[in-house]
Amino acid sequence: MKYAIIAAGEGSRLAQEGIAAPKPLVEVNGEKLIDRLIRVFTDCGAEEVCVICRATGDALSPVALHLQELQRAGFPLRFIYKATPSSMHSLFELSPMLEGGPFVLTTVDTIFRETEFRSYVAAFERLIADGEADGLMGVTDYIDDEKPLYVKTSGMDITGFLDRDDNPLYISGGIYGLTDRSLQTLRACIERGESRMRNFQRALIADGLRLKAWPFSKVLDIDHASDIRKAEAFLASKTILALTRAPQFSPNSVEKDRAIMQAVADRLRRQGQEVEMVSETTGATGTADTILSMARLPETLAWLKEQEQQGARVINRPEAVELCSSRCALTRLMQENGIPMPASCLSPLTSRLPLTPPVWLKRGDACAQSEGDVVFCRDEQELEAAIGRFAARGITDYVVSEHVNGDLVKFYGVRGTGFFRYFYPTDDHDTKFGDEQHNGPAVHFVFSVPALRADAERLAQLVGLDVYGGDCIVTLDGTWRIIDFNDWPSFSRCRDEAAEAILSSTSPLS
Repeated sequence: MKYAIIAAGEGSRLAQEGIAAPKPLVEVNGEKLIDRLIRVFTDCGAEEVCVICRATGDALSPVALHLQELQRAGFPLRFIYKATPSSMHSLFELSPMLEGGPFVLTTVDTIFRETEFRSYVAAFERLIADGEADGLMGVTDYIDDEKPLYVKTSGMDITGFLDRDDNPLYISGGIYGLTDRSLQTLRACIERGESRMRNFQRALIADGLRLKAWPFSKVLDIDHASDIRKAEAFLASKTILALTRAPQFSPNSVEKDRAIMQAVADRLRRQGQEVEMVSETTGATGTADTILSMARLPETLAWLKEQEQQGARVINRPEAVELCSSRCALTRLMQENGIPMPASCLSPLTSRLPLTPPVWLKRGDACAQSEGDVVFCRDEQELEAAIGRFAARGITDYVVSEHVNGDLVKFYGVRGTGFFRYFYPTDDHDTKFGDEQHNGPAVHFVFSVPALRADAERLAQLVGLDVYGGDCIVTLDGTWRIIDFNDWPSFSRCRDEAAEAILSSTSPLS
C-alpha cells in the first residue's frame, strides 16, 4: 500500500514564533516531523511514500534537499515540490502517484501514537480486503484545533462532516485511508473550483463512498511553538487503555455502553492522565500500565491475559469476563456457593424436566447477544422446540431455569467502593428484548437493599468482577433470586455516579 504526506504548507505561525526551520524539518523528541512519518509508514510496510513539499523559487528547498538524502539512503520515496492554495490541491498534485490501489494520507505535522496507527492501518487493510468500506478516517474526541472539523457518525459509519459542534462524538484527526475511487471525487472537486480538504470529504459522502471512523485517543497538529512541547509530552507519556466492547455484545445498547467508558475516560483526562480509548473490534495492540476493559471477544481476552503477565492491571480481568460470559459456569458457581437464584438445570436434559413450567431457556456458552438467546417457554413442548432451535444454531450448552413471579429489579455495582444502585426497568419501559413483560409492571415489594448488595458483592468477588451489573426477581415475601449477572453494564440510569465510583476503584489512578 502507498502512503502520502502533504508537506506543502508555509508554517508561517511557527516562523512568527521564532521557529526558523521549515515545518517538515521541525523536530519533536529529536526527530524531524517528515522523518518520523516516513519511518512509521515504512515500518507499516509502505510500498512507496509520496510527498509534496513547498516550492521556493528556482532552488530546491531545504525540505526537498532533505528528501533527496532520504532517497539516497534507500527509503521508498517519491516527491514533488509545488506551491498549492490548499491541502486538497496538494492531494490533487499527488493523485497521479496514488492511482491503482488504496493509500493512507496525512499532513506532515500530524502527531499520533504509533501503536494506534499500526492498529488503524491493520483495520483499514481488513476493511478494504473485505469490501466493507471505501475509506477509514482517523478521528478523535480530543479537541485542540482552532477550527475543528466535526465528524457525524452512525455507529462507526460516517454520515457527515460539520463545521459546527452538533453533538458528534468526534472531530477529524487528519488521517485518511482511502481507495483510489476517491480520486474521481477529488478531480470533480477541482473541476468545480472547490478547495479545502473538508469539502473534499463532504464530496466523498455526497458521491456515495462508504466511510468509516477509527478513533485515535489523541491527534495533535504542530501549528505553534507550544504545540511542540505538547507533542513531546504526549508521546512520552504512558497511557491508560480504555477498551469498549464489540457491537454484537451490546444489543440495542452500543452508544450506552460506550458512554460509560467515555465518562470514565473524560474524568481521567481531567486528572491529567493519558487515555487511549478504542473499540476491541479495531484490535488491541501496544502496552499500557492499566487497561479498563469491556472486551468480550476471545482474541481480545487472550491478549489481555498476555498484558496481565507483563504486569498490566486489567479491570475487569479477562478470566472473570470468561466466567461471567459462560452462563453454565456461572450457574454452577452460584449453585455451589448458595447464591439466591431460581431452581435451574443444565444441558443436556436426559429425562423429564425436573422443573414445573413456565421456564426460561438460556444459552449457556455465552452471554445473550440476540433476542433468541433467552426464551420464555410456557410448557415442555415450547421448551423442546426452543432447544431444537438452539441445536440448529450450533448451541448445545444451555440452562433451564424456573420462572419466578415478582418484581424485576436491575442492579449495578462497583466492588469495594460502596457504590450500589437498583432500578425497576418496567417503571421507565427501558428494555433490550421485551422479556420484562413476563413479570409485568413492578409492584415494588419491600426488600432489604443492604442484603441484596451483600449477595451481589459476594457474587462479584466469587466471579472476580470489579465492575458489575445484574438482574433479580424480588418476590412478595421480600426475598430475591438473581437471574443474570454480567460484566461492566452501561449504568445508563446512574452514569455519572458510576463513573466516579469506577474512578475511585482504579487506585492509584484516582
